[in-house]
Amino acid sequence: IIRYVLKWVHRPLWLWALQVFLASITFLKTCVIVGITAKGNFLILLVSRVFLLEVICSVPFIVSVFWPPVMQHVFIPQFLNCWLALIFLRRLLNDFHLAKQRFQTMSVTLSQQSWFLIATLCCLIFTTICGIQHIQRGSYDKPLNMFESVYFVIVTLSTVGYGDISPDIWLGQLFMCIMICVAFSFIPRQLEEIGSTWSQRKKMGGDYSKRASARGKHVVVIGAEFTIESVMSFLSEFFEHPKLEHYTVVMMSSEELDDNMQFILKDPKWANRVLYIRGSALKDIDLKRCRINEAEACFFLVNKNTDDMEKSDQHTVLRSWAVKDFAPKCAQYIQLYKASNKIHVKFAEHVVSEDEFKFALLANNCLYPGLSTLVTLILHTSRGQ
Repeated sequence: IIRYVLKWVHRPLWLWALQVFLASITFLKTCVIVGITAKGNFLILLVSRVFLLEVICSVPFIVSVFWPPVMQHVFIPQFLNCWLALIFLRRLLNDFHLAKQRFQTMSVTLSQQSWFLIATLCCLIFTTICGIQHIQRGSYDKPLNMFESVYFVIVTLSTVGYGDISPDIWLGQLFMCIMICVAFSFIPRQLEEIGSTWSQRKKMGGDYSKRASARGKHVVVIGAEFTIESVMSFLSEFFEHPKLEHYTVVMMSSEELDDNMQFILKDPKWANRVLYIRGSALKDIDLKRCRINEAEACFFLVNKNTDDMEKSDQHTVLRSWAVKDFAPKCAQYIQLYKASNKIHVKFAEHVVSEDEFKFALLANNCLYPGLSTLVTLILHTSRGQ
């Protein structure tokens, strides 16, 4: 009786005819696609996951046409089609990734991996529910309905295991052991991939979200390498102005932050107002990550650790041109070493040349002794008397 129940199911004629029609179409389509992909190599064709699943799910229906009275009611594990859907979903996500590669961010990649993990869990749970529910049909004492099967699978795979429902057929017990091994071997690998992507995203500094951009105003600060002195000086002077207290400063550099800089950015004074993004102003994807199109202004700071000032200015000019090309309406405030390089960034809102300012200050100090001290003190914001 158990063998009879497991082997045969009741399948109406109209449902059988519909399944035969769909199975013929999907099997033919799979053979064509896999054949083109395999390029005539039949060994690759035979070991293809898609082809093997189609053979299991579709070929029995096609064969049943030749013996309709007998094969019409044979049990066929159609629920395995969910894994075909999962494979095509992954291909769809990969194609979407390639189509949007120009503006693909680490957050989108993490989101795609998360959705794929959820879809894999759903397929695993669905397969286990359908399998154990069918096998337990052969039980005298414990045939499971669909709700009981869902309850049993969720409790078992979550390692809770109340024990109130359990398979009493050796085939069901073997099936559950296999599915538990599959779950514990597959899911940790997916979680490891997501964890790796998350750690890379943390190193990249994340993205400035669209919601945060709509909630308040922000400015972008771009530099080749940020030092503690330059960052503290900029943040202190910028947020000193009352009208800028609620702005967000998005800092972008190609260098990874050192421990001291991370400690500064975790300071409660800056934690909610300063965001660091590791990227390059020469890449559109990184400019989109900091939403420079919606920024109120973009500041370019010179590299204080460089020995070649001319080369540093060249890099700053190239970054400025890239930002101008990507976000032409964004106001730019540029810091350069050489006054001769100001001609290359005439479109900027304001350009400060360190050499020009320094030499002018020294020259005026010769005419008016003490002027350099006075100007230096005025340039720094102070409180009180």
